[in-house]
Amino acid sequence: MGIDAVVVAGDGRAARKVFKKNKALLDVGGKPMIRHIVDTLASCPRVDTIAVVGPKEPFVEIIGHAGVVIVPQRRSLAENGWEGFLHTLPEYRQRPELTCDLVDRYCQKTVLFLSGDIPLLTPEEIDEFLSGCDLERYDYIAGITSEESLAAFGPRRGRPGIKMATFHTRDGNFRQNNLHVVRPFVLLDSIDLVLKVYEYRYQKKLGNILLSLYEILRLGPGRVGTTLAVYLLLQAAAGLAAVGLETAARLVCYPVTIRLVEELISSLMRARFGLVETKLGGAALDVDNERDFMVLSGMYRDWMNLLEQRIHQRA
Repeated sequence: MGIDAVVVAGDGRAARKVFKKNKALLDVGGKPMIRHIVDTLASCPRVDTIAVVGPKEPFVEIIGHAGVVIVPQRRSLAENGWEGFLHTLPEYRQRPELTCDLVDRYCQKTVLFLSGDIPLLTPEEIDEFLSGCDLERYDYIAGITSEESLAAFGPRRGRPGIKMATFHTRDGNFRQNNLHVVRPFVLLDSIDLVLKVYEYRYQKKLGNILLSLYEILRLGPGRVGTTLAVYLLLQAAAGLAAVGLETAARLVCYPVTIRLVEELISSLMRARFGLVETKLGGAALDVDNERDFMVLSGMYRDWMNLLEQRIHQRA
């Protein structure tokens, strides 16, 4: 038995539009990004039901024949993710009513969540991520990819690329890669914190940094002092690295380990949280702005060839 997948591709408040358009509808390599994601998921033997949340009419036109469940987008990320998850339940699709019986039956159900703007995603990376997910130990698992794995996609002399922000730890520098395995019913009590973190995820903005600090204090139980200290160390390391002071950044982030990050997030969320590294890199290359889209469009064929080389090297 495999896992159901939910592609959250709405264009509500927390989503960034590119060229004033839903990113998932933009064409890359000859087809819309959302079609890339659906085709990739459909080719994964470990993925069962695929639910796609977004603007219904254009999605029906693009992927309506692909055997996926299309869920009309709601007002917010919270509603989009929740409705997408509920539509992976066969009983809910037949009768859209959440009952105590459904909650009891599916209280431990896990779902793969991903975004609709990662056209370089491959079946092999999904398999790599799912293979690393220990569902006996964790209720929420997020994917990360190292800075070293992503270096080949960065800008070089005479060759465009995408410079991706990473968080610094003693174990290395990593970027969250848009793959999540979640038990939604287990996370109900901490959903406000999860959504606030997502809403303020663009940490280059001072306002988002301050709002994140406020939400940690307001919503986060447990080891708040340690969490704030680690958060500030991560911000300081990122700031130092941004101005070229890599040695200083490594010193500042030395107290921060992947294990510590997992423990603190688990405490904040009141659920068992883990991180899983994937090394291919395609899932981390999302589209945040017009420049990234233009670069990714121009480099798509070359980068897909690079990913295929990495896949063959590991075979």
